[in-house]
Amino acid sequence: MKKMSKMMALLLVVVMVLMLVPVSAFAAEEVVVEPTLVVLEVEGAPVDEVLNTAVETPVVEAPAVVEPVVEAPAVETPVAETPAVETPATTVPVAAAPVVEEPVIETQAADEGTIEVKAVPALGLWRDAATFIDVLLNTVGADYSYDAVTNALTLNNFVGKAVDAADMGSNFSMILKGTNVIANADGCAIDVVGNLTMGGPGELTAVGEYAAIHVMDGDLVLNDGDYELMAVSADNTHNAYGVLVDNGDLIINDGWVDAEAIHTGTGGAYGLWADNDLVINDGDIDVITDSVSGQSMGIGAGDDTIVKGGYTTVKSTTETGVATALYAASWVVIRDGILDLCAQGGVDPLAIYGGEGVWISPCYGDVDLSASCLYLEPYCGTYTKSDNPKTGAQDMASDALMATMGLLALMGMAYLISKKEIKG
Repeated sequence: MKKMSKMMALLLVVVMVLMLVPVSAFAAEEVVVEPTLVVLEVEGAPVDEVLNTAVETPVVEAPAVVEPVVEAPAVETPVAETPAVETPATTVPVAAAPVVEEPVIETQAADEGTIEVKAVPALGLWRDAATFIDVLLNTVGADYSYDAVTNALTLNNFVGKAVDAADMGSNFSMILKGTNVIANADGCAIDVVGNLTMGGPGELTAVGEYAAIHVMDGDLVLNDGDYELMAVSADNTHNAYGVLVDNGDLIINDGWVDAEAIHTGTGGAYGLWADNDLVINDGDIDVITDSVSGQSMGIGAGDDTIVKGGYTTVKSTTETGVATALYAASWVVIRDGILDLCAQGGVDPLAIYGGEGVWISPCYGDVDLSASCLYLEPYCGTYTKSDNPKTGAQDMASDALMATMGLLALMGMAYLISKKEIKG
């Protein structure tokens, strides 16, 4: 019984010691259990030795070994976050790259434009609405000829509906001989893409609904010759132009130029217009424009209008629109020549208007830029001072009536010509 009670006392002591050991020591590893098995194997050992062994066995060092293991992942956590920070840093330059490539796309577009400029030249004559002549294939006709060496089209008493040309080169020219009549009731009489130089001893009467002469993406130069240019329109979707130069200059060196534009609808009427500069070096120029409610402009330019000589007469009228005889979006410069300018009707008619300013040679004396009509004649140089007034209203009703009647007669003649060609 004593031996039994000793064993019970020993077990009780062991249980009490085990209760002192933290639960985490058992949960951490099974190694903590091994000392307990060793203690139980020593049955004959004294109670003190067992107690000593039991006290040393739980060694609170076991949890200390476990705790660093738990902290180790905490150290690894920022390692996982590091790539997450680097990823967006790498993405930023990738997003900026397409911005750098955009100019490359524009360069390709410019190259495509170059290819379009090198398109195959085209030059054609329309005798009427149904008869077309490819001049580059049929270079000689009864009333026309084309010289590929000089790149010149000669019209000699030609009668037809239209002349069309595109990409003929910077030196393309048209030579006038005899009396030539071109009338197009639903478009332009002469329509050219690229540069065009005109001149010769002959005459040209050109009538169009949109424009008598239309030049796009090039310059128009009139060296000499006799021109009767008319545009009559009632179509409110576009204006009427005697001469229209899109994206280019209009230069008149000499000759006789009569330009008339009439719009019976809400569109504008322009006698001579150039998107860039308009320069008059010499010649005899008469311009008449008339509109109902649109712009009525005799001579105008999207940049500068420069007069260096010649004799220029402009009469622009409107009912309720804006009338201007000589116009420039930038500067109007008058160096020499005689100018008879008048604008009537509508809102604030002006003889001269310059968007950035007007410069007139001192040889003309004092000029009232607020006047609706001006007669300018220099009194130094090649001219003597005139007694004609520099300001004053003029009665243009009879001039407009005569111009309209002449235009209608010309349109009738063009219609009869087209009918005759169809029957023939």
